[in-house]
Amino acid sequence: MTLYLFATLLVSVLAVIVCGDAGRHAPVLTMLPLIPGLAWTALCFGGRRLAAARPNGPALADPSLSQFAQHSGQPAVLAESGRIAHANRALLKALGLEERGDELIGMPLDNIVHPQHHGRLAELLGADTPACDGVITLLRADGVSWPARVSLFRADRSPMALLHFSLPEDDGAGADRHWGNRFVHGAGEILFALDAQLHVAYLNSRWERSTGRPAADSLGAPFLQLFPVEDRAALTKGLRQLQAGERDGLTLEVRLLAARTSGPRWVELRAWPVELPAGGEAGIAGMLLDIDQRRRGEEALRAQRRSLHTMLDNLPGMIYRGQNDKEWTMEFVSEGCFELTGYTPLELVDNRSASFADLIHPEDRDFVWNYVQMRLARRERYELSYRIVDRDGQTRWVWEQGRGIHSSRGEFLGLEGFITDVSSSREAQEEARRRLFFDNATGLLGFSLFLDRLQHVFVHSTIAGYPFMVVHLAILSLERIAAEHGPAMAERVLVESGKRLRVLHSDCNCVTRHGSGFAVLISDFRPAVLAWAGALPEAPASPQGRARLTATLVELLAHPLRIDGHAIGLDVGVGEAPAQAACADAQAMLIEAARRAQAPV
Repeated sequence: MTLYLFATLLVSVLAVIVCGDAGRHAPVLTMLPLIPGLAWTALCFGGRRLAAARPNGPALADPSLSQFAQHSGQPAVLAESGRIAHANRALLKALGLEERGDELIGMPLDNIVHPQHHGRLAELLGADTPACDGVITLLRADGVSWPARVSLFRADRSPMALLHFSLPEDDGAGADRHWGNRFVHGAGEILFALDAQLHVAYLNSRWERSTGRPAADSLGAPFLQLFPVEDRAALTKGLRQLQAGERDGLTLEVRLLAARTSGPRWVELRAWPVELPAGGEAGIAGMLLDIDQRRRGEEALRAQRRSLHTMLDNLPGMIYRGQNDKEWTMEFVSEGCFELTGYTPLELVDNRSASFADLIHPEDRDFVWNYVQMRLARRERYELSYRIVDRDGQTRWVWEQGRGIHSSRGEFLGLEGFITDVSSSREAQEEARRRLFFDNATGLLGFSLFLDRLQHVFVHSTIAGYPFMVVHLAILSLERIAAEHGPAMAERVLVESGKRLRVLHSDCNCVTRHGSGFAVLISDFRPAVLAWAGALPEAPASPQGRARLTATLVELLAHPLRIDGHAIGLDVGVGEAPAQAACADAQAMLIEAARRAQAPV
């Protein structure tokens, strides 16, 4: 009303000035009262007509939508029939396409919209109202997305539509969102989001760098198709539990099939339930951490351990780690301990059923302890053989090799070593030793040991002044027996004859095979030792006593033998070695006794 009064007054004043002289312009003065009415009519009708011609909404006060979009400080785009006709600088900057604006012209509008919201965009463009609002998610060139509120305006009688978007900073958390986008874009892990149907709703730029596939190729695709069939059951169950609120988080190690240039890669999937920003839909967000190298390393380590366990289980013995105490407490033993001792690893570890010290032969326990402690004090490896008594009470010879374990600071940590059964080799050694020193067939002393004893007596008898005698008994009929009955029979005659002479054996007296007969050494003339010779003179070492002993030896051999039904008589020759002074050494004495025995008695 104030505007109306002011306009009426202004028109009246202008009329008076223009008209000048009131007398000359009486008709005009008579129209002055009508001027306010004319002004009121023009103001009312002109205002209504202008209001009817103006579009509904403040955004289109300018008759050109393109000019409004171009000069708007917020992202805006003009779309015609679903295609981009114009995009302002604010939108190009928000999308990261400042230098590529021409490429957008003519492209479908949904190229800059997240696939999940293509349907929502179609609803906005298809609405009949001249203006409407909504929320859609836009996609930047680097794959980062943000939910934006959009206002859509249409011009009269034109297919053109203006879409006006809010900036990411407009929600009051602009700085946080800006840094969040940078973090998501530069993250070293694959970040993803799933919709309610477990379809891929978002992937960050790390997806393409890791798999070689553009994120757009996987958006909207079922998430489970990215994983092998055998991994999908556990993954589906876990994701559904997240959606149902049955768990707060999910962590799984699965294989990813998305890579183009390589096979499946192991990833650690970490996921949690979220409410997607657009539309309040329940979804899932998470990340995929590349653990392929670690898993392959673990697989290689497990294979190595399997090979090591297989090797340890097949060793004829046991590997151990234990403490250096009197009980030899075991902290670890391999499966080979069962075959060696009769006890399982569970029974030996920590002395649950028996300590290893209990298994060592009582006569060898002190030796084993002292020997190992001596080597440990010198920080040397130890190797030793000793006897153990297994669970069945059998005595076994074992060989052990081990060492002390020390930390980098020199602290003693324990013992590690290997124990194996050497009973068979020990028996073989004993057999070889016995064969070296004893005749296997007759049980008499071996010739080398006999000669060694004879040499010892030969040297020390002069110093000590004790007597001894060396006699050679020759079986003169041995060649005849071999000719009549064969060489095997001759050998059996020697063996059976030698068994008769075993009665001579004592600590000092002994017999051995020598040539075609036997050599006898007697250095102990005590009657108790010479009981096999019967009654002897008071001085067995005298010439009379020596003669009696020689005769008894001939009698022992001269009795006929019965072998395989054959009665075989023997012709025996005997020769006693000369006095010690007449011989240079024991070998010469033995040779002379054999020479003298060639004539039959």
